[in-house]
Amino acid sequence: MSLCGTLEFLDWESQFFNVRTAKLHIQSAAEPLTEAVVSTYELVQAKVDADDVTTIDALHSLGFQLAEGEIDVCLTLDGRAQTDIPLAQKAGGPDIAEISAAASAAFRLSRFRAPWYQPHDSARFYAMWAEKAVLGTFDHVCLQIKGPDGERRGFVTLRQTATGEARIGLLAVLPQWQGIGIGKQLMEAAQHWCAEHGLSRLQVATQTGNVAALNLYLASGGKVTRSAYWLYR
Repeated sequence: MSLCGTLEFLDWESQFFNVRTAKLHIQSAAEPLTEAVVSTYELVQAKVDADDVTTIDALHSLGFQLAEGEIDVCLTLDGRAQTDIPLAQKAGGPDIAEISAAASAAFRLSRFRAPWYQPHDSARFYAMWAEKAVLGTFDHVCLQIKGPDGERRGFVTLRQTATGEARIGLLAVLPQWQGIGIGKQLMEAAQHWCAEHGLSRLQVATQTGNVAALNLYLASGGKVTRSAYWLYR
């Protein structure tokens, strides 16, 4: 099978990772892809539905390799803000250093990994994401849960994406607080934020290998809406 598609230059990623990068958009009406075309970039990304084995095989024939699996989950909300949720605070400037450090260590499962990226690129990426979320310049808000002693236990970032929808960007429980229900509290805080903003759906994605996160989202009422693979060349 020959593939047809277009290549979108990813300017921000190319600069941040110092790797000339494009994303492949498969389109039947576009020109056929050749090795010469995709070789004009150092890295080409493609995201394909997990059941589209024909396209996956065609990508393999062009030299693409599996980088990561991804599962999308959607929670449909009733629109009512709960009054008995755990106290979640909006993070601010003084919290950036600690939250960024926690983010850089938390997301070990990542598609920004070797051999396509440098060993510390993933940590840099998630640290910057967390910082931008606190500042409201990428995700719109970062909510954090602290204990009675003020010690941070976990955080979640959120972004309003469309009328009636929001998306979780990052959700992390600090290692010393894992296994005691902090993840559930963060999900409740995220749903409460959605209700306060009149949003009826909450989207979130996680890596296929992150079973703990997937179970958390499903236990919170989510349903799987898509399973896909990231392939790189």
